[in-house]
Amino acid sequence: MKTIWRNTILSWLAGFIACAVIGYILGHFLGVLLLYTLGTLYWQLYQLYQFHNWLRHSGRAAPPESNGIWGEVFDAVYRLQKKQRKSKRRMRQALTRIESSTSALKEGVIMADNQGNLEWWNNSAGHFLGLMRPVDRGQVITNIVRSPEFFRYFTQKRFGEPLVIKSPAKDGVYLEVQTTLYDKNDHLIFVRDVTRLHLLEQMRKDFVANASHELKTPLTVIKGYVETLDMFKDSLPKSMQKGIVNMAEQSVRMEQLIEDLLLLSRLESDDKREENQWFRVSDIVEAILKTTTAIMTDQHKLVTQISEDARIYGSYKELYSAFSNLIVNAVKYSPDGGEINIKWESSELNGIFSVKDQGLGIDPRHIPRLTERFFRVDKGRGSKTGGTGLGLAIVKHVLLHHEAKLQIRSLPGTGSTFSCHFPASRVRKDVVTQTTSTLTE
Repeated sequence: MKTIWRNTILSWLAGFIACAVIGYILGHFLGVLLLYTLGTLYWQLYQLYQFHNWLRHSGRAAPPESNGIWGEVFDAVYRLQKKQRKSKRRMRQALTRIESSTSALKEGVIMADNQGNLEWWNNSAGHFLGLMRPVDRGQVITNIVRSPEFFRYFTQKRFGEPLVIKSPAKDGVYLEVQTTLYDKNDHLIFVRDVTRLHLLEQMRKDFVANASHELKTPLTVIKGYVETLDMFKDSLPKSMQKGIVNMAEQSVRMEQLIEDLLLLSRLESDDKREENQWFRVSDIVEAILKTTTAIMTDQHKLVTQISEDARIYGSYKELYSAFSNLIVNAVKYSPDGGEINIKWESSELNGIFSVKDQGLGIDPRHIPRLTERFFRVDKGRGSKTGGTGLGLAIVKHVLLHHEAKLQIRSLPGTGSTFSCHFPASRVRKDVVTQTTSTLTE
């Protein structure tokens, strides 16, 4: 490159000097130099014209013939064009392969911009959701998928967990929708058919509900006979007395297990839910504490920090059940002398109900599974405390009904804190005054 520029400059200087000498000899020094300058300018404009005309109409044509700097420019641009065409051809082939492979997927794939306007979808997505090209291209996806659950999921960007909805195009088909944000908050949406899994889950729920309901009657009969035997156990041999006591304890535990299973089934099915209303948080907690004191020891210390005018919008029975499970768990797993803190905090963004204990704590690797049915960190703790293993599963479903989330913070040896985070729409605080009470049993 430097050689070309050097040769060009030397050629221009040689011509300039030659013209200067000829002009001096002819006695028209300035005229000859002016002609040389105009000729040079004409040459440059002509080369520029050729370059512009080639760029406009070249396509795949070879560049104009030239030498020097312009020849190098033509060749360099031509090489760039060839490289760009080759790169575009590779990208087009890759894009075609991606579209072909994506179209062959059984799962639906949808691309939408940051406003939710549809840009592209594969055949499976069109089949599941009833999308049609080109009519629906550019339409907002919430106008196509008319489901209240999907509208809340998409507009509030609740993309942490997949959503299961009914297919708007296929009767009896259930779809799982999962969304990922990329680039400038554009949406990549995956849709898959989970009808079989949904039906299996519904079958499991129905079986648990029906089995639990049918077990209530024989268990009531057995419990009645055990209570009768317990009344006359003093007249029985000691070996039988211990068996009767164990039967009584286990029948009570079985009854509680069945009640929890039925409650969990009702929460999962959304059947016969009571109407949501505004309640005082302190009233719910006070009602729970009246029944909780029976399982507390003299050394337990219970501290509540709840504003008298703190309000929460929801189902009283469900909130009572969730808060009760958290408080009872804290009491059962706290050692003698342990302090249990029950607290309510509210702001413009949310309301938080938390229960903190000074128990053994939980290893962080077990925390994600705590809300699973019958999951226990220590297999022996459930039998000692009389728990059913369904308490936190019930809490999870109650919070789902109230658009809330459960947060668990715990480390071995430091106790645990269970917090229920409610959205601002379900929280109200009339005054800022907060009362603190200490209850020791």
